[in-house]
Amino acid sequence: MSSTPNGTWIDQGFRQDQSNQPPAASRKPLYFLVFASAVLAITVMAIFFIKVMNVGQSAAGNETRTSSKETTKNEETTKGGDLQEARDAVKKLAEKPSCSKVEDDASTIITFAKAAINENSYNSEKKTISDSMSKLSKECGAEYTLSLAKATAKGPSNLADLANSHSWWYLKSRAPEDARDITEFKTPTDNIRCKFGQDRVACSIYAYDYPSPQGCEGKTATYTLGLSGDITADCNSSYNSSVTANYGTTVSHNGVWCSIEQTEGVTCTSELTGKGFQIKRAAERRF
Repeated sequence: MSSTPNGTWIDQGFRQDQSNQPPAASRKPLYFLVFASAVLAITVMAIFFIKVMNVGQSAAGNETRTSSKETTKNEETTKGGDLQEARDAVKKLAEKPSCSKVEDDASTIITFAKAAINENSYNSEKKTISDSMSKLSKECGAEYTLSLAKATAKGPSNLADLANSHSWWYLKSRAPEDARDITEFKTPTDNIRCKFGQDRVACSIYAYDYPSPQGCEGKTATYTLGLSGDITADCNSSYNSSVTANYGTTVSHNGVWCSIEQTEGVTCTSELTGKGFQIKRAAERRF
């Protein structure tokens, strides 16, 4: 070993020239690995997020469709339930009629008719309505029948047609099938002349041999018969006609019919009540 002039020892045997040492290792591969890992992590997270979103949207879509189907089903069930409920109410009405609340009964029938129309099933439900109204007509009588006809005619046009048709009326004295529908007539002798109104018939007799109605001595007597109610006779008015009805014929109009006979005169009857009158020169009769 040797020393420097200032006494510092120098290890000449083991001293190496630093210029011959290998260069420090490069850090570029490490940086690349870190960057690639970060990109991979971001990609995985992005894929996971997209899948989660798609699953959520699909679930939401299925829930919406299911909810829509359930809503439609509930609406259909509600509509069907309304129709069934209305039908049951009408049937119950006919089975246990009160015969005193015509407006309420008509409202129940109108509700059923509207529900049937909304379901496009009025034609199939019409028989139920007609049968129920017929039962009410039979149980509750003529006055109720006329009031029910008037009240239900305020409903839908389909129901109004039925109400005005008289086809559901319970008739105690149905007009003969061969009766002619006319609005006025007179006998061949021109002694009895009759006119039909909307719900009645009035007949004037000009010459008669029996006691006249009260206060009508020597005057033309007029008998009036409505679809319901009592027969009246007075001399406050008289009727004329130019239409001759031959003996042996029957005529009718709006629920009232009359027969014309040579020996029995004119007999008029209400289909609803079976009540009526008979007038001829020799006598009069009310039944």
